[in-house]
Amino acid sequence: MAGIDRIERRLEEPPFRLPPEAFDDLQSRIGKLLSSHRSTLISTALSGASRLVEVLTVLALALFCAVFFTHSGDRQWQWLCDQLPVAARQRCTVGGAAAWRTFTGYTHGILLVAGTNAVLVGIALFALGVPLAVPLALLEFVAAFIPLIGSPIALGVAAVVALATKGPLIALLVVALVVVIGQIEGHLLHPIVMSWAVRLHPVVVALAVVGGAVAAGAVGAVVAVPLVAVAWSVYQALRSRTADVV
Repeated sequence: MAGIDRIERRLEEPPFRLPPEAFDDLQSRIGKLLSSHRSTLISTALSGASRLVEVLTVLALALFCAVFFTHSGDRQWQWLCDQLPVAARQRCTVGGAAAWRTFTGYTHGILLVAGTNAVLVGIALFALGVPLAVPLALLEFVAAFIPLIGSPIALGVAAVVALATKGPLIALLVVALVVVIGQIEGHLLHPIVMSWAVRLHPVVVALAVVGGAVAAGAVGAVVAVPLVAVAWSVYQALRSRTADVV
């Protein structure tokens, strides 16, 4: 609530000059709104808890499978290819190798982008004295897995925290940080990612992120770009093989 009070006072001062009555009983109105929708909020919280259990279950299953894939993934893939008709085995082997190469390259690159962004944000927020620097840096790390839009959203949250706790000057510096990190990510880090994986046009990346978000929410936005990159690399590998055969 103290942060909300500070934001109200900032908005009443220049250059915004909002009238004080615009914020009269704002906190009480928020409390009444929460009270009137208590049942909805409780059901939403329970639904979120069940969803969290589902996510943790999927993560545990993914970790369990990842151990075996890492230990003997090549033998499992070879077994799968051997079950196919003879005419399709070579194409499956070529496509699988291209898909794995692209996926691992993209994963290494996006981890580099997320880690670099998180370190830069954490250092900058700590230097500016913004509270919750470590949680905000972790938020930036997670958000960086959504290309183009994830990092600005996370830094927007950091700017709001800076405005509520340190005032407009520090908030403007955080906004400047958004611009700087966006330039580093767009002109240095992401080109490295795409060179390790498959070079995708920025329009393709944007459409993939939006389409994934519409289809499956935040999870879709995260997996859309690597999925498109893998599909495109498999297509290119199979097309090159067909051209060599012809």
